Amino acid sequence: MDFWSSIPGIGLGRGDDRRALEMFIARNPGTCLVMRENGMLAGTVMAGFDGRRGYIYHLAVHPQYQGQGYGQALLEKVITELENLGAQKIHLFVFSHNHQAIEFYRRLGWRERNDIQVMSWETSQTTG
Repeated sequence: MDFWSSIPGIGLGRGDDRRALEMFIARNPGTCLVMRENGMLAGTVMAGFDGRRGYIYHLAVHPQYQGQGYGQALLEKVITELENLGAQKIHLFVFSHNHQAIEFYRRLGWRERNDIQVMSWETSQTTG
């Protein structure tokens, strides 16, 4: 979480606490990846599969390693893992103001959807 907090464009919110992340990783062990370079955390990606679709969250690369293929390598690996689980379509979430990330995904062939809108519901459940 400290790593993500240090990366511009990555947002943390409800559901990004330690307990929730541990549960997510336990359910999706093959699609939550960490990349290290010389012992330093260089990048991460979290993804999950719901039995139909794959969802990618928090793909982040330390600024020192950006532009060197780390993000693309993480993305390719997590896509392979999601495909191996049976995902035929994969969605990812990017803040609309994160232009650097949007351009990164566009260069790799991802397309923006204008036919749907993300909507959220926050439950009264608390984590802790």
